[in-house]
Amino acid sequence: MKNKDFVAFILTHGRPDRLHTLRSLNRQGYTGRIVILIDNEDKSRAEYERRFPGMVHVFDKKGISETFDEGDNFGDRRAIIYARNACFEVAKKIGVKWFIELDDD
Repeated sequence: MKNKDFVAFILTHGRPDRLHTLRSLNRQGYTGRIVILIDNEDKSRAEYERRFPGMVHVFDKKGISETFDEGDNFGDRRAIIYARNACFEVAKKIGVKWFIELDDD
């Protein structure tokens, strides 16, 4: 299933050793493009890039937070909504029309 217009995003933060979804996709025979999406505030970035070369895409968490109403009074940005919203911009940037958003677990 090599469709150049589709990608499976795996949204994750701080858990490069626990990408259960990636293992599951591989076990089930998925052969399409996969992008591991992390934010620029993730201290595990180097480990993701080491373990998954060419699969990691980093988005600007603060930048994406300014494009929508966060509905957050705490200001610590500990929610998946940033990555979910970033998928639309990342998909355009990498040239895909369709995507699925999957959590890392």
